[in-house]
Amino acid sequence: MFITLMRLHMGFLRHPWLRTTGFFRAFDKRLLPVQAGILATFALTPVWYRFKGAPGDFETLYSTGFLIFWPMLWTVGWWMAAGLPGFAALRRTKVRRLWALALLMLALWAFLSGAWAFTRRFAPEVTTGAALPLALAALFAITVACAGPPPRVIASALIVGAAWNAALAGMQVAGQESVGLNALGEFRLNPAVSGVAVVQAEGVRWLRPYGLLPHPNILAGFLAVALLMTPAWFLSGSRRWQAAGTAIFLFGLWGLLLTFSRGAWLGFAAGAFAGLPLVWRARAAWRRLALVLTLGLAAAGAFAVLYGPLLAARAGVGEESIEQRSVSDRAVYMDFAYRAIRESPLTGVGMGNFPWRASYYLQFTPYDLRGQPAHHIFLSAWAELGAVGYALTAVALVMGIEAGLTAVRKNSQDERDTLARAAFLGGIVALMIIGLLDHYPWTLLHFQALWWGLLGAAGSQGLTGTGGASTSGSVPQAPAA
Repeated sequence: MFITLMRLHMGFLRHPWLRTTGFFRAFDKRLLPVQAGILATFALTPVWYRFKGAPGDFETLYSTGFLIFWPMLWTVGWWMAAGLPGFAALRRTKVRRLWALALLMLALWAFLSGAWAFTRRFAPEVTTGAALPLALAALFAITVACAGPPPRVIASALIVGAAWNAALAGMQVAGQESVGLNALGEFRLNPAVSGVAVVQAEGVRWLRPYGLLPHPNILAGFLAVALLMTPAWFLSGSRRWQAAGTAIFLFGLWGLLLTFSRGAWLGFAAGAFAGLPLVWRARAAWRRLALVLTLGLAAAGAFAVLYGPLLAARAGVGEESIEQRSVSDRAVYMDFAYRAIRESPLTGVGMGNFPWRASYYLQFTPYDLRGQPAHHIFLSAWAELGAVGYALTAVALVMGIEAGLTAVRKNSQDERDTLARAAFLGGIVALMIIGLLDHYPWTLLHFQALWWGLLGAAGSQGLTGTGGASTSGSVPQAPAA
């Protein structure tokens, strides 16, 4: 499974074109296991695959069943075994030090919440099972900040992911069914089956693409972030990078539109808007940017013409029960989140415990619902970890963004790195906006790794002039001859 997926990426990365661009010279060979693990993690973000016989829902080791868990663990393990390269440099910078401290304290607080969690007496594994992936994501993000490959390389891994996910989304929509990648974790998709995500208009149930993920909104979240990486290609100096970046942007944009995910569309727009001033600081080619934006708007216009009735239904025009139910369910869970906050404002109900608390509330209502996370990441953070956890989350975000802005303002020997850092910050904004309407940046390991990992990559400073990881006081040096 892992080999099959990675061949999709490595087949591209072995292309002679990349060799002529100096792509592989960006790696520090002494940290190759760490940096390979980082790229594998970002590449596997849109892959939900779980091993057979993996621990079930709400078990302590549930997250270990995901394929992405193991490259994350590999990355952190190699980094620690190498002597924490780059960590000394991180500690010397106040903003980055505060970011890492807040993130580690957030993970620790998540584990400690088991002492007062709602399920502590009958299912304590719920809390530890939710705290474990958050802790791993925090350590992974710090590893990326200390010893990660250059930003342009991380951006490239996400751009390649955007290309193949958009292709898969297009095939699922064209056939209105799954495409037979069950061995890779693809869900069985049939728009006629209840529970499969569709857009319904004029009596037609139109399948929304899933990719290799459990819901179209999650695929859309990945595509929104990955598309924001494409300026690192289409605004670069090489015409080949520009052409490839433009093509993938347009192809990926169509895939994003096909998901009909309102939150991801809004997040993508917000991330792009937030990144524009940063692209200006990178002295980017505005003529190229204007061309890509024009082509993007043309593609969006064509989509609106082709899928007008479905767009109208998704916008709430008419009386389609599916869309009304989607909005009303979110309102119920957000109301429950406010209720949980009022009851435990300081400490919360425990990491991962909100769905259980919501199930308790539902017993006293007429709603035919099951406990789910609140579709609002900041409400989720406060409801589960209280004001303390909310504050730590806010500090980690603010300090991480500040570190990224500082890195963007500094001159870089490779402008693609500056563009990539700006793109990372745009992706972080996109996930924050998406998180106002959905929960997965807070609850799912894949997007915890993406969200916090991008923060680490945006503010990373442990790079040499050639793009390799800094070794100052971290990686043992060979003795002089």
